[in-house]
Amino acid sequence: MLLTTVGYITSGTLSLLPAKQSELSHNDTLLTIITRFLPHPSWTLNLASLCITGPYSIAHDASLVHKDVPGSMADPALVAQLLTLAHHKQSSPYNTSLSIPIKSKYRDGLTLCDLGCLHAEREDALPPTHKLNKLHEQVALGECGLAWCVMRTHDEDPEQGTIPVRVLEQWFGEERLPDGWWDVGGGRPVREVGLREAAKRAAEVGLFKDQN
Repeated sequence: MLLTTVGYITSGTLSLLPAKQSELSHNDTLLTIITRFLPHPSWTLNLASLCITGPYSIAHDASLVHKDVPGSMADPALVAQLLTLAHHKQSSPYNTSLSIPIKSKYRDGLTLCDLGCLHAEREDALPPTHKLNKLHEQVALGECGLAWCVMRTHDEDPEQGTIPVRVLEQWFGEERLPDGWWDVGGGRPVREVGLREAAKRAAEVGLFKDQN
């Protein structure tokens, strides 16, 4: 999470705005008078800024639904690939030393296992010149883990959650909060998702990279 914060900061644009012209007052102090003639620093961040690639930016080449080129829109082909997996798929046979559930029955949606497998496949498919650095690796793992934490269903067993297909379409495909997500029982987490929980899920997603 700290690395992601650094990525947000470095993705923004720092600029100097011209000094504001205003009339002087007899109550102005010397410091006030001086600052009126100095340019003011400004830092801006927008969606276009977040899409800019670089070693210290949060944009990376292993996104689940964005191609390895600068751009703010989800790629329809990658979204379709993600949704195809979510429909009538069987859970991954991978096993882990952490608490990821291994399911054998068919179910619609994506589990944390599925997100881990998708991330591993996307990263393995990158050409050598586009391999993720340490910052981008942690950002990518955190994106998958955090998406599962805040979008999954809330079963009695907290480890059994699945992100439904409808939610995947709206969150990844349309890049917006799913319908009714804010409503009570509508999908938002029933308890707070803190740094420890997010780090745990990111670590679980990272296990699949070593198993591919």
